[in-house]
Amino acid sequence: MNISLVTSTMNRSRQIRELLESLEIQSVQASQIIIVDQSADDDTETAVKAFEGRLSVLYLRDPRKGLSRGRNLGLAHITGEIVAFPDDDCIYPPDTLERVRAAFEGDPDLGVYTGMSITPAGVPSQGRWGTEPHVIDRFNIWTSQTSYTTFYRASTLRAAGLFNEDLGVGSGTIWGAGEETELLLRALRKGAKGLYDPALRIMHPEPLAVFDQAAFDRGRRYNRGFGRVMRMEGYPIWFVAYMAGRPLVGAAASLAKGHVGQARYRASAFRERLRGWADRLN
Repeated sequence: MNISLVTSTMNRSRQIRELLESLEIQSVQASQIIIVDQSADDDTETAVKAFEGRLSVLYLRDPRKGLSRGRNLGLAHITGEIVAFPDDDCIYPPDTLERVRAAFEGDPDLGVYTGMSITPAGVPSQGRWGTEPHVIDRFNIWTSQTSYTTFYRASTLRAAGLFNEDLGVGSGTIWGAGEETELLLRALRKGAKGLYDPALRIMHPEPLAVFDQAAFDRGRRYNRGFGRVMRMEGYPIWFVAYMAGRPLVGAAASLAKGHVGQARYRASAFRERLRGWADRLN
């Protein structure tokens, strides 16, 4: 089965080079790597061109801004039977695509295959993750996927549609995340079978390694996006309370340990998830 990878990027030429280096040493090669560049300079284009003849890369320039918009542009060009969306700052371990292809070839009914995010040191990153393999549903989805750990059968993705461009980084709205969850929820509603496998691991830096102002600003947008998706998808109030209350409990635990920055971040997550859920739908 052929594999298409779509990466939307902006001003991260070094990270793009490292991503492509990890793709070059895969035991199973991607048939197509689409780089959608929203940078203001030519550094990313230069980095990508260094891999001509080494990888099958399609470079696209996008004057717009927004992660979801860039991915949607890339989706218009895919040719593979499996599709994924590596972040520009993630790294695929060498057996990643081999593992993914085996999963889809071994189960013709499988529509979505997801894994865990880890740091380069092997520690889980980007939040909580399930510890056992399981079929994905609308309640466990929140600990079963993020955009760069999710692989779609192309037919499943076509049935689900495009990323919601009002959600995600660079969208221009107050909802700075949740686009990958909303898309996968649509796929599940269309009848797709999704499987989470914690043995599938994608490396990505931990965004909360430092609790600076940038982390707080990013966290407010991200968590408001999560709340927005819960409202869009009609989650029951008890689940909204659970998802909002979980970081509040974590804030109390962090404060008790003297981790003030972490406590502030988690308290903000509680507020912003509720604010996102309370935002009126169009």
